[in-house]
Amino acid sequence: MKIMVIGGSMAGLCAGIALRCKGYDVAIYERSAATIESRGAGLVVQPDLMNYLIEHNLIARELFGVPATHGQVLDHTGRVALKYPLSGSFTSWNHLWKHLKAHFPADHYHFSHQLAHVAQDATQATATFTNGTEVSGDLLIGADGYQSAVRHYLLPAVEPSYAGYLVYRGLVPEPELTPAEVALFANGITFFPYEHARILAYLVPGDSGEVTPGRRLLNWAWAANTPALELAELLRDKDGRARPSSVPPSFLSANSLARITHLAEEHLPAVFQRIVAKTEQPFLQAVMELLVPKMYEGRVAILGDAAFVVPPQTGSGTSKAYQDAIALAESLHYHSTLEAALAHWNSDRQRQARKLFAQGKQIAWQSGLGVE
Repeated sequence: MKIMVIGGSMAGLCAGIALRCKGYDVAIYERSAATIESRGAGLVVQPDLMNYLIEHNLIARELFGVPATHGQVLDHTGRVALKYPLSGSFTSWNHLWKHLKAHFPADHYHFSHQLAHVAQDATQATATFTNGTEVSGDLLIGADGYQSAVRHYLLPAVEPSYAGYLVYRGLVPEPELTPAEVALFANGITFFPYEHARILAYLVPGDSGEVTPGRRLLNWAWAANTPALELAELLRDKDGRARPSSVPPSFLSANSLARITHLAEEHLPAVFQRIVAKTEQPFLQAVMELLVPKMYEGRVAILGDAAFVVPPQTGSGTSKAYQDAIALAESLHYHSTLEAALAHWNSDRQRQARKLFAQGKQIAWQSGLGVE
């Protein structure tokens, strides 16, 4: 079976790797020219994803990320008010993507391919790209994110919606932290919640994947309710360009940077104020939500954020994409027809994604996020 994957980020690579493990002929088509700009700073890696990657020799356990042994909640003075055990690992978007990319054949991964058109009939699906390339195969998979062009073909009326809050994010090199700050944030995830907002921080691998103490990065993410009208202004970057849903590092406007400083001084404990102040290039992302009524039609399917965008409080966005990919590969392998495989996969992943979405909404509401 020849399979085309549109989108070469996390979901696309997970799909490509899982499908190749089952013997399918897979090619990935990515719109970026040479590499993918980081789509985020830190990632919480769920144990099932970590175990899959290690078992398939995609990454060594000791290089996977920064292990976590506990979570903790600070009070307004910065003291630990609650501490509890947990098991997991923290990594960075760049670190994980580079490892996945290294394990997918370079001659089957095609940069500079922006999708222009999708077509299908009873025997094949066809993708046409803006560079003039046209490719056909047995199955076309849209793994092209929440603004998916493949989803627009399948479900033109379904669009992601703003959840009512945004997330400021940033990274601080470990050498810029004091010993007391390193001790506070080491080996776990640290939260500070307040009305309609929550900030968290944890250590992730350094720029080149370093996990040894002194060479890591502190990742922080700060979610806060923001009215849609105010969001529109914050999404205008330093050059005056209106961004659709995020402003990358080094592009925040002076207004946005001043707002971050003001909010930190007004709401955060001193330790988080210092962390935010030490961040050279913070960025922001509007939190979007998406539910689709179906994940396939004929020979075209969508997965990952192209199909469902779950609240970030679950820490499961990347794991959901991997589970979509693994489940699709398994279903194709064990069913005799494409229609039967996709129908079974769609039913299973719809149920799981909606459950995860509901869990995320509940966690967000408990913090007052997305609640007026």
